[in-house]
This record gives sequence, C-alpha cells and structure tokens, in this order.
Amino acid sequence: MTDRYDRVGGAAIRARLESLLAVDGRILIVSDFDGTLARGSGDPTAAAIEPLARRSLRRLARLGVERPGRLWTAILTGRTALDAATRIRVGGIEYLGDHGLQSGWLPRGAHPSSLVTAYQPGFEGHVPAARALAAGVGSRLGHPEWLYVESKGPSVAFHFRAASDRDAAREAVQAAVRETEHEVGDHGLAHYRGRLVVDLRPVKAGGKGEAMARLIERLRPAVVVALGDDVSDADAFAVLHAARVTGGLDGLAVAVHGPHGMPDAVRDHADLRLASPHEASRLLAAIARTVGRAD
Repeated sequence: MTDRYDRVGGAAIRARLESLLAVDGRILIVSDFDGTLARGSGDPTAAAIEPLARRSLRRLARLGVERPGRLWTAILTGRTALDAATRIRVGGIEYLGDHGLQSGWLPRGAHPSSLVTAYQPGFEGHVPAARALAAGVGSRLGHPEWLYVESKGPSVAFHFRAASDRDAAREAVQAAVRETEHEVGDHGLAHYRGRLVVDLRPVKAGGKGEAMARLIERLRPAVVVALGDDVSDADAFAVLHAARVTGGLDGLAVAVHGPHGMPDAVRDHADLRLASPHEASRLLAAIARTVGRAD
C-alpha cells in the first residue's frame, strides 16, 4: 500500500496553521535533523541541511529573538549539539543534542564553533565507559568502512547505514558490544531506539520523549509543532499527544518520510505526514510566514 502524504500548500494545512498559530501564548517548534531537515545520505558524516530549511530556521530565529515569549525554536537530534549546529549554521535557536542529553544556545550571528553545551547533570561518570565501548567495538570489527562510531560523551552510537547487508551489520555490532561489555564491566548504558544505529546511552538519561517533556515544562508553550522521521521522534510525539490531553496546549506532530522510509511508530503518532525533508522545510517556511504576518 502506498502512503498518502499531506501537502503543505493545501487548503487544509493552511487553515490548520492559521488556526493553530493564532492562539495567544508561546509557539514552540521542535525539529529533528537527519531525515527531517537534512537530505539523505548513506554516510552519517555527509548529512546536509535543505537550503530552504536553513532559510526558514533563520526567519524563525529572528522572530524568536525579537519575541521569545511568542516563539521558540529547538533542534532535537541524536547528534551532538555542536555537530548539529555546525551543519545547520543558524543562531538564535536552541540545540538539544544526544536525544536531549546535552543542550546549548547559539546566539544570532555567532559562529557554530562557539556553541557552549552542557550535559544533563549526573551523567558525567558514564564518559569513560562510553569511550571504552567506542574503542573496543571498532577494534573488534576491524574498523570496517561501513561503520561510523559517534562518541557523544556519556553515550556512544554505532551507525551501520552504509553497510550493504544492514541486518548482518547490526548483528555484528551487537555481538561486538556484548564482547566488549565483558571487559568494560557494569557501565550503566542501555540500548536506545534507532533503525540503522546501535545507540548506547545512560539508563536514566531517557530520550526524546523526556526531552520534549522538559521543554514543555520549562517553556510552557500554548502550541507545539514537532517534526521527526525516526522511532525516537515517535516518543516525542507521544509526549505531545499526552500534553494536549492534560496540559492545556495544542499542537501538531509531523512525520517526515526520510531517506530510509517512515517507521510505523512515527506514522501512527503523526497528525500530518510529509513526503520529504523539503516538504518539512516548506512547512517551517509557512509557519514563519504565518507568525510573522500575524505579529
């Protein structure tokens, strides 16, 4: 069965945005990066943001800096916050890296390299174990070309999207993790959700769901628009749905068909489904136009 996707330029979405963004109070925009605002690539190091997404984020950032009580934009990604900021190159927005475990604010006009990030408190002790797992797994597998090891402080991710046989690659990575764990000992890291990655992070760190909950609690938005393409984003969507029921806010969960498809969990938790990162960029542009025109 072929997926049917919503059209950003359609009358239904335009009317929904007009109604949603006309409410009083703060509008919170939360977006994933890879597969949502970035074009697909088999190489995680080559992910590049859609040009329209960058332009849209810059307009949203300008509006947010002028009126922070009206608009706030955050990037919520599995990458480190610095990596995301370097690829996006937009100041005036918040960067939440490692699924929300680290955070940083980049002022408008500042170079991404100046981003100062901080971990959620209490997880610094996991850094040595994460480094040991990163080194051990890579060494055991012989550093194959398809493996990208992403060290993120107290977390580590093993990406295998470039492998020709991804199922076999996942099994190989998981086996190497188990073998290395015998040497590292009790490390306090656990597997996190992901399609083409084995992601290990502190057991109590949570993920994008917990990060979304913290954003809502801290910023008290009237409206939340969340965009994502992976199973971790479905966790954030679920928190948004719950907050709409109990928290007195409105919002949209927007699923994006990324380069590796759309998982059922993302599809099932979405209010809108968009066909590509370019369509997600068009949605951000429409939000910026609507908010700017209204204000």
